[in-house]
Amino acid sequence: MLNSFFDYPDQEGSESSTELVFLPHWNDDKWEKLLRHTEIRRFRTGDVVIRQGDTDRAFYIIVEGRLEVLIPRGKSGQMRRTQVRESGAVIGEQAFFDGKPRSATLRAISDGEALSVSLQNFEVFAAHEPELAREVLLELARTLSVKLRQANAFISNWIK
Repeated sequence: MLNSFFDYPDQEGSESSTELVFLPHWNDDKWEKLLRHTEIRRFRTGDVVIRQGDTDRAFYIIVEGRLEVLIPRGKSGQMRRTQVRESGAVIGEQAFFDGKPRSATLRAISDGEALSVSLQNFEVFAAHEPELAREVLLELARTLSVKLRQANAFISNWIK
């Protein structure tokens, strides 16, 4: 597996982090086929990798580094950190699917890099590797489900 490719964080005792690792069961051959259809995006601490409101149809796989998820708070609009995404996680999948503006800002809290998979590149990948593309789509759906459950739990705790 490409466990050596990703600098996976120590996730012991952190079910939510473990749940968000993207395609952990894939072997090197499968990863190599997907990697041919990605672009590397390097970032430095403080860089905005995704800006809320932007419109692009790509998802990203964090290879190295950490990103904080920021959303505006109330009427003040002051940005509030809601979560941190680390190596092995996928981000941006919501806009990849629905084509709507980005729902959050992601800012680097360490140097790192991510792999960008645009909708156009994914369509080429899917034409050549339909079974692997199916696995990617199912994994993206699973990731969205995990994030929705986390959001529901957050809201449930917040309104108590």
